[in-house]
Amino acid sequence: MPSLWSRYWKPINFKSDLKSIFFRSHTRHATLDGARAITILLLVLFHVLYGVILLLKGNTANLEAFFVAFPDHLNWMWQTQGSDPLFVISGLLVSFTIFRELKRTGSLDIWRFYKRRLMRIYPLFILALLLYLPSREHNWDYLLSNLFFVSNYIPGHKTIIPVGWSLEVQMQFYLLLPVLCLLVLAIRWRIALLAGLSIAAVIYRYWVVASNPEFYETPLYQVIYDNHFANLMADNLWYDLDVRIGGFFMGVLVAYLHCYYGKTITAYFKRHLFINATILAIAVYMIFWSFGFPLLNKGADFYNHFDAIENLWYLAFNRYVYSLGMSIIVLLVLCPAGLSRIVNWVFCWPVWHPFGELIYSIYLFHFPFIALGALITFGTTNRDSVTSVSVLQILSIYCWSVAFTVIFSALVHIYIEKPFLRMRESR
Repeated sequence: MPSLWSRYWKPINFKSDLKSIFFRSHTRHATLDGARAITILLLVLFHVLYGVILLLKGNTANLEAFFVAFPDHLNWMWQTQGSDPLFVISGLLVSFTIFRELKRTGSLDIWRFYKRRLMRIYPLFILALLLYLPSREHNWDYLLSNLFFVSNYIPGHKTIIPVGWSLEVQMQFYLLLPVLCLLVLAIRWRIALLAGLSIAAVIYRYWVVASNPEFYETPLYQVIYDNHFANLMADNLWYDLDVRIGGFFMGVLVAYLHCYYGKTITAYFKRHLFINATILAIAVYMIFWSFGFPLLNKGADFYNHFDAIENLWYLAFNRYVYSLGMSIIVLLVLCPAGLSRIVNWVFCWPVWHPFGELIYSIYLFHFPFIALGALITFGTTNRDSVTSVSVLQILSIYCWSVAFTVIFSALVHIYIEKPFLRMRESR
């Protein structure tokens, strides 16, 4: 029997795997590649902005000046955090594989599903843990909870990887997903169940926010200045599956509709182009509406005329409006007709493929390269010497960080991610 090392090393083909990063094979779903790529690029953009805040945080006057000078027409950049569409896409892709297996074979090997998920997640996850472990003094104290993806539910524990909280949320949902998919197919009112779960998740989040006046009576930008408030918001509204699960449910609903009714939906929209265009317009409006809230930009008009009730609605519904709009657009481009064919054409551009192919490694490793991009842009390691940051400098940091992250991600994809995926398939 071949050793683990030979099974890992033998399938590596640098030239072929490098080519597959930049040239899409016929087995890849071009539309979903585009959705994944746009999601991860938006995530990196938000983290660049957040990095600028951390850079200027040491001098309150400089930070305030940055907020005041930030152009109003670019406030949408504060809403590009990407975690919510990432949950939608994750729920869609993984549940689609389950529905497809159930549709083809009539059964589901749940343990095989879990093993495949772990072999997909763990190799790069372990590498990321090793790289980020020295970044904080007490990271060793959280290693065990991070390895089992439960640190978000253990008081006082932190994730070692900066995006570790969202990976934990995903892994916790994957634990429930096979049972959910089997339940969906076991009842008659399947679409109603998934829609009802999505609505229930929205209502639950509203209840959590409304039950804690401190959440909505305090402007969200205070997370920058008040560590107690930041931890309170993170522990109750950001890092736990129960307040983020709605996006996954929406993704599962899209996967079910596409898997079992894709051709029917496409045919319907081809006969009713006006309805198709109307639904697309509503979905786009939902995303732009959610982008209208500035999140951390203290200088935005939303905070100059702050209203606690409006903030309550924002905290309760904004993320799920964003997720629902994203879900509708993805369903429309998966069942293209009329105007949605144009959106599908954009999603299928070859330029998206490298980012879609490398999404997991970009997701894990982009933070150090944001710091490297800032170093190149500002030409100094002295953070006190950086007193202002322009939009052009933000774009410079973003471009450098994306470029370096893609290079690093390509290497770990070829030498770590790809071999383990092949080993998974051979098993």
